Amino acid sequence: MEQNERFDRIYSETRDDLLRYLMLRTNAAPEAEDLFQEVYRLFYARMIRSALPILDPRRYLFSIAKKVLARYYRTAAKRKETEQPMPEDFDLISDDEPIDERLLQKERTDEIWRLLKFEPELNQRVFMLYYGYDRSQKEIAEALGVSEKAVRQRLYRTRERIRAMLEHREKERRQA
Repeated sequence: MEQNERFDRIYSETRDDLLRYLMLRTNAAPEAEDLFQEVYRLFYARMIRSALPILDPRRYLFSIAKKVLARYYRTAAKRKETEQPMPEDFDLISDDEPIDERLLQKERTDEIWRLLKFEPELNQRVFMLYYGYDRSQKEIAEALGVSEKAVRQRLYRTRERIRAMLEHREKERRQA
């Protein structure tokens, strides 16, 4: 039982920092969470099978995380090469809406995501976690290592900039 208690203690001391590290180095929260679990699975397996203790668990965890990230990006690149593109007419919008409204909503959503690419990386992550993955502001703050106030401010400012850009583009379309 001593091994399990040691693992629990190490986990509670390192989980926030490790999750933040992985979130900042991946494109989406679900991938970061999967990698997070993989790192601790490998760490636990090493603890169980080795007679020698891990002298610096934090350092060891982050070295595992680097290797797991490298493998993730290697396999992601291979997947991307062999992946079939989504059909043009594929969307996740409900079939209950009239087709015209569905198309307009999809176009608007696509435009918002295109505009988001012009935002700083941290703003992109906050926006994506909040709107793309339904994470609470508190969860986002903890995962990214910023305050909830900073998350609120980044969301507000990003929404305002995107809204202004959308209005500007709409005005240009009407004038053309």
